[in-house]
Amino acid sequence: MTKRRIAAWSAAICIAGIVGTVALLSGASNFIFLSLYAGIYDRALPQRISWDAKNAWLKCPGAIADSRQWPAGPARACAAMYLCVNEGALSERQMQALHEQIRKTPECRQP
Repeated sequence: MTKRRIAAWSAAICIAGIVGTVALLSGASNFIFLSLYAGIYDRALPQRISWDAKNAWLKCPGAIADSRQWPAGPARACAAMYLCVNEGALSERQMQALHEQIRKTPECRQP
């Protein structure tokens, strides 16, 4: 490594250390860790999320794979399926399976 590159890395490490220290002392680290924990926990256990929650789209792949996970009642299930169509970030195979489930649900039109 050249002296210039070593100096750049040293400066970057020092700046990261200063930012980390300020975040730790200010309490911002608690918020950061809580946000990370909640995000990881929700992705690991999507079954604990309500279909009415803002992150309900995390439940979509599981519900498509197992139709018993849709909300009870055709109207609520249809609303959840529409949510998955719009925000689920699904693969082509999952999207096809979802459209098939929508067709099978009474009173649920294709989106």
